[in-house]
Amino acid sequence: MGTANELMQKHFKIWSETDFESRRKAIDEAYSENCRVYDPFYADVFVGRDALMTLIDEVQGKFPGFVFTIIPGSLDEHHGHVRVSWYYGPSDKLQTITGQDFMLIENGLIHSVSVFIDTPAE
Repeated sequence: MGTANELMQKHFKIWSETDFESRRKAIDEAYSENCRVYDPFYADVFVGRDALMTLIDEVQGKFPGFVFTIIPGSLDEHHGHVRVSWYYGPSDKLQTITGQDFMLIENGLIHSVSVFIDTPAE
């Protein structure tokens, strides 16, 4: 369980984590068992922690070496809903992809994530 800011830090660290075991442990600590992820590039909704692991593996496979960075000052939260803007790219070009995540937090865990891409990868 954690505050919105703590969960957002964990969320983006998880999406950048390449070690399978470390990522799985962190997912179990930050996301609800039946978490949902809505991504504009996938028709299906990813439901559950295992599905989240699969999605992160796919994204990391498409963009090796990329990391997520929260855009400073972009975190906004009320009534368990969170909006945060981010950069995704290699360490020498963080702004390769930009977007926003909208999340629902329940019982101190991330319950759903809706991903919006502002600047897609070329």
